[in-house]
Amino acid sequence: MKTQQFKITLQEDVVISERAATEGGHTSLDYLPGANFLGAVAAHLYTQLPEKSAHLVFNSGKVRFGNALPLSEENQLTYPMPSCWYKKKGKESNGNMVLINYQRGKYLRSKYIPEQMRGGYVSLGAIEKDNRFTKIVPRYRMKTALDREYGTAKEGQLFGYSSLPAGQQFIFNLEADDEIEQNLFEQIVSIFQEKPLKLGRSRSAEYGAIKLELSEQKDERILPQAASEVTLWLLADAALQDKFWQPTLSPTAASVGLPPHFELSPAKSFIRSRSYAPFNAHYRRRELERLVLSMGSVLHFSSKYNKAIDDQTLQSLQNQGIGLYRQAGLGRIWINPPLLASKSPKFATLKRPPKEEPSQLETPNHPVFRYLNKRKEQATHTNTIETRADDWKKELKDLYKSARKISSTAIFGPTKTQWGTVMEIAKNATSAETLAQNLFAGEHVVCKETDSEWSQRIFDAKNPQIDNFRNWLKNKIETENRRELLPQIVARFAHLARDVADEHGQN
Repeated sequence: MKTQQFKITLQEDVVISERAATEGGHTSLDYLPGANFLGAVAAHLYTQLPEKSAHLVFNSGKVRFGNALPLSEENQLTYPMPSCWYKKKGKESNGNMVLINYQRGKYLRSKYIPEQMRGGYVSLGAIEKDNRFTKIVPRYRMKTALDREYGTAKEGQLFGYSSLPAGQQFIFNLEADDEIEQNLFEQIVSIFQEKPLKLGRSRSAEYGAIKLELSEQKDERILPQAASEVTLWLLADAALQDKFWQPTLSPTAASVGLPPHFELSPAKSFIRSRSYAPFNAHYRRRELERLVLSMGSVLHFSSKYNKAIDDQTLQSLQNQGIGLYRQAGLGRIWINPPLLASKSPKFATLKRPPKEEPSQLETPNHPVFRYLNKRKEQATHTNTIETRADDWKKELKDLYKSARKISSTAIFGPTKTQWGTVMEIAKNATSAETLAQNLFAGEHVVCKETDSEWSQRIFDAKNPQIDNFRNWLKNKIETENRRELLPQIVARFAHLARDVADEHGQN
């Protein structure tokens, strides 16, 4: 099998909607579907190839344009969250997440309330525990159509795009069976290297520009060995067919390419599904609706006669994938992955890379450069910033509830306006030290000790010694490990805190 891996960097926001409708709210996918790369190559190459070669490349499934999945903050490959993983509902007091693979065992009902892990991606290893999981947070922008005659906004033409943020990096694999000639494969690769590509919707505006470069990261999927029990982890959606060649959501051994003496084990299979009708830009219409098993689903098959499948058959199945539309990235699987081999998932601990020598070039001390650097950092560390801010928001909600019970006045905490001031200070802070000083040091800062809203009494179950909102926020800032991201974390949290204050009538 021939393979080539590419790293993609989004130079602009990219709009990849879950559905092709032109009306209603749109939700962005958190990955780049392989159909986008297939279409981009077809636009340059389809008419140049003989009919037989064009069919092999774009229709046969012998050349596969894989989905582009995000790279983690530590530059590691990621995979869709397995549907068989569950965690304890709520947040662990010690900050550690306890995962259970429900294929191998379950929580005791009297001890835990289980919650299925949904959405996001997982890496096989990480330097920091918090970076094992990656979640892409789409960016939403409102726009309006313009009246060309008057140069003003058209009435009733307000719309919005949910997009993947610029700066995010992805990895996708181009694969081809051995019967595809080497020169044809290289011709496909050259399209990605030579032609500027734009993906997704609204490409004629400011969306869609990407940068592709060859990647040397290796496929981490271990080749499966002979086994009488087979677990299929879907790394992409899978469009299966039953024996009558009709779409099916009830997988059988035949539909995934296993021998007939294998049968599905429902108790060890965790399946989610969806349907969609992709839009074909060349024909300017939707294609047939696809009924698929969602990426992240886990299928388990076992032999009726305890008869093992040879390793060569399993390896061929893993390389070629399952189901229809494999040329567009569907059907990619991992057979018997080590990450699903035990009740408690085992992750590798990576070594921290040596520190690089500081650059001799200094960034000019100018507001524009400071703003651009912050935007770059925020795009790179979106997952960490959003996670921290959301955790703080959940704690803040409980603090307002406790303050309401304790206080006898109408104002029992920082107002929406005060949180807005905190947000502006955080946006303009150049470091964690500057942020803390501008918030807490001096007589004219926003978080004054004498301020009745910030000094409002609270009860924090985790830290009983913290007795008011000012001390709580100060403690969160002082104990945050990611000091370099602290201004962005506080800015994002303060934005969310405005909504919390508004919910509790603190305007």
